[in-house]
Amino acid sequence: MGLSGESGVMRSEGSLKSRSYLPLVATSIGHFTNDGTLFLVPVIIDLVASLYGTGTLVVTTSLVLFYLSTAISANLLGPIIDRRRLQAVTMVFGIIILSSGLIMYSVAVRGVMVPVFMILSSVTAGVGASFYHPTGSSILQSYYRGGKLGRYLGINGSAGSLGRAIYPSLLFLVGVLLVSNSSSIIFFGLLGIFLSVFMFLGIRKYEDGDGSISSDPGKVLGKSSETGTGRSPTVGRGVILLAVVSLFRTMTFFGIVSWIPEYLTFSRGVGTSILLGYTMTLMFSGGIVGQLVIGRFVENHDKRSALVATTLISAGLMFLYLISSSWLSLVMLGLFGFFNFSAFPIFMSMISDYVPRGSTTSSNALVWNLGGTGGQAIGPLVVALLIGGEYNGLSFAFEVLLLLAVLSVVIVLVLPKPPRTSRAQIFG
Repeated sequence: MGLSGESGVMRSEGSLKSRSYLPLVATSIGHFTNDGTLFLVPVIIDLVASLYGTGTLVVTTSLVLFYLSTAISANLLGPIIDRRRLQAVTMVFGIIILSSGLIMYSVAVRGVMVPVFMILSSVTAGVGASFYHPTGSSILQSYYRGGKLGRYLGINGSAGSLGRAIYPSLLFLVGVLLVSNSSSIIFFGLLGIFLSVFMFLGIRKYEDGDGSISSDPGKVLGKSSETGTGRSPTVGRGVILLAVVSLFRTMTFFGIVSWIPEYLTFSRGVGTSILLGYTMTLMFSGGIVGQLVIGRFVENHDKRSALVATTLISAGLMFLYLISSSWLSLVMLGLFGFFNFSAFPIFMSMISDYVPRGSTTSSNALVWNLGGTGGQAIGPLVVALLIGGEYNGLSFAFEVLLLLAVLSVVIVLVLPKPPRTSRAQIFG
């Protein structure tokens, strides 16, 4: 009888251990799907502009509305998601909406009411894209404890980088196989819906069985959130300043990234071909390794120093890309992707330092959506104003944004020191 009881305990522990990676696997599939689909949007908008001679006004409006919708939506629902512990449901639901928006773009690619469907698709896809980062990150922040959070965020972020790296090239390859680009867009929309259902099956078991997302944040931390954790469950100075840093950093770099397809098409003569997809893949591929490396780095070093370093190095590499040519420019673009697309584990691990586990969705949405995606909405608009309707002014616009990126690191200097002790700190 004693042996039977002991065996039951061992089976229970083994079952729990075997399921310990379910949140990482499910959220990584979500990150792969979300970011792959999300980063198809600028490519599709460029494709429509090339096919039908769409002017910069429609292109700018589509990009701004897409990023603005992403910035706002999850912030409105973040407190409700935290309070009712709806992270998994809304994460999956968001990817389904994003995929539906992608399918809507196929109508514009077919030449049907192009400006109307460009704008409607952008708003729909933007609303869907708003949910993954705050909810997926909240699940990881709640479940994985201790000093290994950075590496798990890095693995998760690397999956997102893999999606954004291969989707642009696959869009054109699948388009060849399915005869048309519109059919390829529909294919990726349906793929997103399929993967979201598969992902939910894994994360649903995790929520039902583990309960850490459903439990009180104070209990998840091992102590009451009112008794000396050093962190308030409400949004504080650290999170607000981090959102400002995210806004300026993302405004500069995504202002550039969102217009890179047009820069390659009109300034470097790449055109809307598989070569455009390969070049975009090269840029995004850097983040696959970069997030793994930076994720491990922030576990043992000052996260603020990592934020400063990746920002300055990214700016320098993009400038070198603009003034170089041939194979050297491609090397600079790939290295730019390594450092620029590695911000996810830095920002999200810093948020987990500032607020308790289990109540991070609102803070994640503030930093990554209102700050980061708000910057994505402003960045393309700034570029549009600088180029004045002429695509040949993109290089100058990019250089202006790079200068702003360098200046933005000053804000990092006033970020409060996280409660957790770190090594190799360069501030305070």
